[in-house]
Amino acid sequence: MKSHWVYYNSVRIFLADFSNYGANGAGVKVETQYIIQLLNNEPDNSVLSLTNVDGTFANEDILRALSELLPISNKKIKRRAVTGVTGFRRHFLDAFVAVVGNVKFSVFDTVEEAYAWLAKP
Repeated sequence: MKSHWVYYNSVRIFLADFSNYGANGAGVKVETQYIIQLLNNEPDNSVLSLTNVDGTFANEDILRALSELLPISNKKIKRRAVTGVTGFRRHFLDAFVAVVGNVKFSVFDTVEEAYAWLAKP
């Protein structure tokens, strides 16, 4: 599994790493199950999270896996940043949010920008 905890400027941040899965819905599903296990141990509304989807493409299986993760992650995540959605892919993210609803996040061009935003008090 690729997702893990990192520290940026002494701030604990969870990296939900969905990068480079291409169209592999089964791989994304396994990653989401791993993330659910990790987040279940965290207090509600306490997690700062960066979701990286660079190199992963929206298809029905991937969107289904991510939508199954959201009810769990939304309870645990205090603030969420997303990277890897540039150009036309941003429209897919907007469509996904419109379908599943109740997802709050800020999109950043780079992982560094996202970490810096999450680490701000």
